[in-house]
Amino acid sequence: MNKKLIKYFAVAVILLFLLLYFFGSNVFQNRLTIKRDLTLEQIEKFEEDVKNGVEIDIENYVVKEKNYNNLVTDTNSKISHMIEFSFKKIFEYLLKNIEV
Repeated sequence: MNKKLIKYFAVAVILLFLLLYFFGSNVFQNRLTIKRDLTLEQIEKFEEDVKNGVEIDIENYVVKEKNYNNLVTDTNSKISHMIEFSFKKIFEYLLKNIEV
């Protein structure tokens, strides 16, 4: 009974970690893509302004980054760090106590 409970708990923690990892990396990748697209748009705008002889001001081309952090992302980050810390401690314990 006890071993089954530990096994299910370990599988649940691993699945939770994988879900957070993949969703987190997709969000990060999406932010990078949006930044890249905005940068390309701003470069095109700059080049068009240079062609037309418009006065150049850096503030016209810098896009302020929005902060998308909220309770869900903060909670996911904390859970991910707890899982990472737990795995680190578990593996350190196992490596110290395994006899080869």
